[in-house]
Amino acid sequence: MPNVIVTGADRGLGFFLCREFLARGWTVFAGKFPQDYNLLEREREKNPALKIIPLDVGDKDSIERARNCVLEQTDALDMLISNAALMGETQCSIDKPPMDLKAPWDFFRVNALGPTRMIEYFLPLLDNGKMKRLCFVSSEVSCITLMKHRAGNSYPYPMSKSSLNMSVRLMHNLLYPQGYSFRLYHPGWMKRQLQDGALSEFAAYDPAETAFHAAEYFETPLGDEQRLVMYDYMSQEWPF
Repeated sequence: MPNVIVTGADRGLGFFLCREFLARGWTVFAGKFPQDYNLLEREREKNPALKIIPLDVGDKDSIERARNCVLEQTDALDMLISNAALMGETQCSIDKPPMDLKAPWDFFRVNALGPTRMIEYFLPLLDNGKMKRLCFVSSEVSCITLMKHRAGNSYPYPMSKSSLNMSVRLMHNLLYPQGYSFRLYHPGWMKRQLQDGALSEFAAYDPAETAFHAAEYFETPLGDEQRLVMYDYMSQEWPF
């Protein structure tokens, strides 16, 4: 049975990715951050292959503790899915002074450095896995060439996602020759999952449907693994 760890697994896309991989016969280590959601606990009652791991990807000590928790149960991971992200608008744009200069660091710490630290700490387990697959949830706003017609965005989230893409590029340069394969994914504008499991109506896509598509993309071998690309929920390639 292959093993995967999913960050930001407590709701939305991360939660439904856990369900998808459980249905495909994987053991899933689900990184949980907010304590006010219990969707994972309810899912664990149905399937003991779900292992809940406390995890704040913006805190290196939390990442280390999560790594140690996983090590208590296995010494090998086949896949890591970096999904956790800090989102939302902040008062950080030159047209809305004064800029909140703390916000960019918070976004970079979670959205860009967090995934990189996850690979740093979990690489020994991934080295022992058979698949060696690293998957990262990015965003359309990470694409610098496509942002030329979109004024008014707060700076931290797009900048942090662009930095994530560069981090993945650098990791690919280092780890692809060592047998690793990579997935970079834009999931689209998904409905928010509420504490009772219901979905808000204020968005375009059902995260369960996006998770099904993402799981297919993450799990299936590509014809040219050497080429790093970003695909979206419609299997379209995006520049980044």
